[in-house]
Amino acid sequence: MAEKTHAPDQSLIAPGCPVVMLAGREWFVPELAMRQSRVVVPALMRVMPMLQEMQGGAPSAMAGLSEEHFENIIAIVHCALTRAYPTLTREEFLDLPASTAELIAALGVVTRQTGFFKRAEEATPGETKGETASDSTAPRPRSTD
Repeated sequence: MAEKTHAPDQSLIAPGCPVVMLAGREWFVPELAMRQSRVVVPALMRVMPMLQEMQGGAPSAMAGLSEEHFENIIAIVHCALTRAYPTLTREEFLDLPASTAELIAALGVVTRQTGFFKRAEEATPGETKGETASDSTAPRPRSTD
């Protein structure tokens, strides 16, 4: 089956819009709307403990990548892409020849685009600054203060 080419919604692509690489192609990931966040944020919360373990370099972390975690990661990345590519179906996404490493790498960009997570450089005075967002697949939730 020939891969359908999806063009991004240009009205959502601002200069500096982050991209992820999947299946040898750049995909824009603009800030998510509630339509995407209502799926992405809860799914991120379900995989966060496993991502933090992976980030910590635990040798067993990849062994902890369950089928449920993998399905959540697929849902997170696909749903995030639908912000800029509203015609990208789940079936088309599942047919992309993307690697697991690409999916995991995409999570860092997607988490930042939810607006729920804070980059380390955005930490308020007195907060501990962790890894930069580009290094982290498990960012800290924003404070609601």
